Amino acid sequence: MKKIIGCFLIVISLLITSCSDSDDITEENIRIETNYTAQVSSNNALNFSKREIIVQFKDNVRNSKKAALRQLYQVVDYEICTHCDKVIEKWDFGPGIDLENKLGSVSSGSGGAESIQNVMIEFDFKSETDYFSMTGGSGNHNYASKIVEQNEGVTIAVLDSGIDVNYPTFDARPFLYNATNDGNPDVISGWDYVNENHDCYDDYNEVHGTTVGAFIYNSLNEEEIPFQLLPVKVANEDGIVSIFDMLCGMLFSLPKADILQVSLGWYDANGANPYTSSIFLDLLHEYEDVLVVTSAGNSDNNNDGNIAHYPSNFSSSTSNVIGVGATNHENTDTSYFTNYGIYSVDFLSIGTNIPFINSAGDPVYVSGTSFSAPHVTAVAARILYNSGMTYTPLEIINAIDMDGIHVNFSKETKYDKFIPPLY
Repeated sequence: MKKIIGCFLIVISLLITSCSDSDDITEENIRIETNYTAQVSSNNALNFSKREIIVQFKDNVRNSKKAALRQLYQVVDYEICTHCDKVIEKWDFGPGIDLENKLGSVSSGSGGAESIQNVMIEFDFKSETDYFSMTGGSGNHNYASKIVEQNEGVTIAVLDSGIDVNYPTFDARPFLYNATNDGNPDVISGWDYVNENHDCYDDYNEVHGTTVGAFIYNSLNEEEIPFQLLPVKVANEDGIVSIFDMLCGMLFSLPKADILQVSLGWYDANGANPYTSSIFLDLLHEYEDVLVVTSAGNSDNNNDGNIAHYPSNFSSSTSNVIGVGATNHENTDTSYFTNYGIYSVDFLSIGTNIPFINSAGDPVYVSGTSFSAPHVTAVAARILYNSGMTYTPLEIINAIDMDGIHVNFSKETKYDKFIPPLY
């Protein structure tokens, strides 16, 4: 049984450049950041907005009530999740406000206890640096020919920087999710929550989402497992992820997907602040029939310790999340960079010097838990498909565990199981 870890206290390791609607935060200009300083990784520093929070409404709240609450709390602007059934909103209170008081007032239910379910603070983080160097994408945004005629087998949503479906690693076979029968003419396959359109092209120079998607694609093609990838772009061209966009991407993909691949993450503390996790964790519980495979992170960090890595650490408090660490190329030990943890890192797979190709078609090698996680996703997809699409996430996890090879490496993980790639 998974050990339940409590709510989470924010830890900032280093402030990064903000997105358009978020500003750097310091102890001098907002009290909620007090005592939240710790050096973890310059790659995953949280950048908190000084003026925005995220509100999750309860089911069946009327639009008139939402409008009344915005007026009550003096919201100057708001944003909703496009093409999502559930309603969460990002509220902007404008400059010069006391965000700590706003969070406390809204979360306490003042004026809206019967309507508001959860509250989070808006923040962004940079996609954690993996170990490889790419030369950008193909530049070809056309993807209609890569959409499957009919969805069959396993649907795998990839929340990342998008997928460049014309990258050399992909052949001519269609493999993208077909949204024709979803009842929304604006959605062709996936959705880009950064630019708010249906073009999920990977414009991040490190083509992170493309690489993640390619490992799943190659593995399942090798095994002849029917599948389709649902691309959901939540990281911008600089690899920066807004937590609001990530939540929207989850709301969009969880009702459609059998497996959710998330090779993104941030560092936080095992404390008692729900303002960074409440809505995220609520969605994982609500869609507990969807398996979520996550990367454990690349900072040689004990994720069970004072500093945790999310969303992989949610594996300790849910039955449908897997945290995946990395082994070295020879599979004789864990990689030097991988995070670890007896309670929070479930499996290991190869994550060092994995052969890949760049946009010119030249061979390169990539490393990182971002790329060990897709190998486990592919194994999970095979298990699910071979079960007749009947296995629950817990049954899939148990089957992965049975298929794994017991190891005794230097960094301990939950099961000490190495999961061989499918190819």
